[in-house]
This record gives sequence, C-alpha cells and structure tokens, in this order.
Amino acid sequence: MPRGPETGSSTAEVAVLLPAVAILLAVAAGTGAVGGQQVRIQQAASAAARELARGTAVSEAIGTAHRIAGERISVSCGESGGYGRVVVRSAVRLPLLGEIGLRADASARTEHQP
Repeated sequence: MPRGPETGSSTAEVAVLLPAVAILLAVAAGTGAVGGQQVRIQQAASAAARELARGTAVSEAIGTAHRIAGERISVSCGESGGYGRVVVRSAVRLPLLGEIGLRADASARTEHQP
C-alpha cells in the first residue's frame, strides 16, 4: 500500500507540542511552590507580630518565624506607635524563571498590662 505525503505528520505535531506542555507543567508547579511559600511566610510574620505584641523578646519572635517558615527566610522586627511589626522575606527558585522574591509583613497592637 503506498504511503501518502502526510506520513509522520502526527510525530511532528507531538514534537512541536511537547515543549509547550513541559513549559506549562513547569509554570503550574512553580505557581504552587510560590503560593505555598507565600502562605508560610505570611503565617510566620503574623505569629511573630503576635509574639511581639504580647511582650515576647525579639529573638523569640524571630525563632517563631523560623519554626513556621524554615531557616531560609529573613526576618526584621520592630515596634513603633504601640504596634509590633514584622517583615519576613524569602525567595523561591523556579525552573525557567529564576528566583522570585517574596515578602510578607504583619503588625499587632501591643498589649499594656495595668
């Protein structure tokens, strides 16, 4: 049986689509990684701000943030105007896109005991 001019066209179509599918999967996985890390650092900032508001030492508040979000974060704490403020920074390295910086900040009103 003679072969027509379209022999092998499905192989060529798959070869063209395969890189696009791979990029789509990488972007989907990266989005999940970025979202998960953002949630962790926001929770870490909130917990550390609550600790500061209760009068806990800055070193303990930073330790709380590290326990929640891991050791690969940067934490800065301060108090002003009756509020404890915490900023947590992190980065996520993604294939094809490189490193994406993330930032979360939280503040809590300090408690004054009579």
